[in-house]
Order: sequence, then C-alpha cells, then structure tokens
Amino acid sequence: MEGVSELLNRIEDSGMIVPVHVREAMCSLHLEQFTSYDYDCFFHDRPVVFMETKNGGVKTISAPHMIVTLLHQLELTEGQEVLILGSKGGYLAALIATILGEDGRVLLLDPSEEIIRHTAKALSGWPTIDVRTIEAIEVAPIETPGDLNRIVITGGISEIPKWMEERIVENGFVIAPIGQDINQELMKIERQGDELYPTSLGPVSFGPVDIIESEPKPLTAVEIVDLIETLIETCHEMEMCSQEDLHALAELADQLRLMEHLEQEGLEEFIIENMQQFVHLWPMIQLMLAPSLARPGDIDGSDDTSGPTFDEFKP
Repeated sequence: MEGVSELLNRIEDSGMIVPVHVREAMCSLHLEQFTSYDYDCFFHDRPVVFMETKNGGVKTISAPHMIVTLLHQLELTEGQEVLILGSKGGYLAALIATILGEDGRVLLLDPSEEIIRHTAKALSGWPTIDVRTIEAIEVAPIETPGDLNRIVITGGISEIPKWMEERIVENGFVIAPIGQDINQELMKIERQGDELYPTSLGPVSFGPVDIIESEPKPLTAVEIVDLIETLIETCHEMEMCSQEDLHALAELADQLRLMEHLEQEGLEEFIIENMQQFVHLWPMIQLMLAPSLARPGDIDGSDDTSGPTFDEFKP
C-alpha cells in the first residue's frame, strides 16, 4: 500500500526505527478489514476507531508510530508465540502473525464479548491466531500456555497481572503502558532469573483495555475540586488568569469541598447555578487536560516528538 509506505517513510524520517519486517507486514494489510470507520486519520499518524458503545465508550487501532514502536520492541522472529491483551480490532494481531509466519502462534485476549466477536470476524482467515474472551484482566484465562515469552498489553494498567508475571520465561518480557488514567509510561519488563527488570520506553497516553471502562462517567465533587485546584496552580504558574479569576476559582473549590457527599442531582444543580463560571473555565480546562501528543508520521508535516506517544486518548 503506497499510502502506508509513505507514512512509514515519514515516521522513519522523524528518527524512529522502522524494521524491514514491520514495514513489509504493515504494507501487506488493508485497514478496512479491521474497521468500518473512516481511517483517513491513520495517515495523519492518529488512532482509528473500530468500535463505539451506546454509552460513549470508544476503542481504537493505535496510531501508526505506536504500532511501529510495539512491533519493534517485541523483538519478533518467526515461529514465536505471542500473547496480546487488548484487541486493537485484530490489526496488531494480524501484523504480529504476519511477522511470525505459519509456525508462529498469537493468542489474543479481551474482556469484551462484543469486541471479541468483532475481532474474531476480522481474523477469520488467520489460522495462527486464537481469539478468546477473558473474565477479567486480573484472572488467568483457562488453557493459557504455561510459559509466556512475548506479551503486549494494549491498554493502560496500574500493574502487570500476577498470573502474567509468574509465567514469563527467562529472557521473556511484557510490554505495557503502566500508570493511571490517560498518562502512563510504556514499560518493557523482562525476566532475568528470579527478578523482573523494568525499562521505560517513554511516556504514552493509552485508554483502558476494557471498552466499558472507556465510557465517560460523571465527575464527583471531590474530582471537580481536584481539577479546579490543579487549574489554579497551572494558571498561576503560566500567568493565564487574573487574580480575580484565581480568587473566584478558589471560592468555587471551597463551596464544592463542602458538597463532598452530595448526590449527583444536587451537584448538577450547583453546576447549573454556576454555569457562567464553568463556561468561562472550560477553555482553560481543555488546554490543561489536552496532552501535547507526538505525531511523527503526520501527512501534514507535524514531526513533534516532544509529547507522549498518542494511542487511544480522545481530548
């Protein structure tokens, strides 16, 4: 695919390594096999949506430079077995299976039955890929291979599940975004003897593994207070607000702090009553929350690599 090849050239020109086997695999696949959504954003080095829930949950195929990073760091060779936690629409699994060849095996796990149905359909012509639903990330699935050599987790988690850690073989490793919410460190955790040694591959911004956890939830009073206090600190350091604005923010936070145990309806009434103040704050909140995200392969020439690597987060 000419468009993918040019995209990979841009990623390579930014200084990232694009191994030959990764380039060949990505150029051999067609994205429409894995998503029915528009995927023009893929050529701007952005994620591509492959599923949405009725409650606003979203799952994506990772941005191309993230896919290149994962495939490069997995150190893949023909005939290996790889475990993937988190579907990515089946695209990542198909790429890995292409690199591993007919003697390789890929086990893809995801906690969402709906996503597994989508992924199994997309991968129906791939005999070396086994697609399964799991009860929960923390629970070892039935019939998982006892020894794990290569593992990649495609959603943000606070720690590696114990069942995974216990099964990593000597010199085997797991690659995962470790952290909270949307900000994590992409970690490569390798077993050497009885110890697991972590190496940071840089800051990233992943959504959760489970699509249900990506559904937006109402903020509590305490969470809004935390947000406002962070906003006050940011505005003060960057001189984004007047002293009058900062004082108004502090008063808003003080009022909300007294509403810690208020039901959601009461909190909504408070927000409506103070709507003018919240509307005034919104542009600053957006600026504070939106991370500066790298897009080294953007077709429009954006080669900024200073921010965290973009994956699933939608500002």
